[in-house]
Amino acid sequence: MRRILGWIVFVIGSWMLISPQALLGLKQLKWMYNYAFPGEVLLGVLVTCLGYFLLDFKVSSEDVKTGGH
Repeated sequence: MRRILGWIVFVIGSWMLISPQALLGLKQLKWMYNYAFPGEVLLGVLVTCLGYFLLDFKVSSEDVKTGGH
């Protein structure tokens, strides 16, 4: 259940990061800008971090040594 909630929160946070910038991008995504509000990017960062926390991704010491390669 925690992973499902983590993915839902992560998707919401990603939406919050993309929607304020949609006006600058593709014409097909400009409708997203209508749902943006002031301060949404900062809140989106926090929500996305919460999603990562709920997903509980592990970083191995080998990834740290090799830089993730």
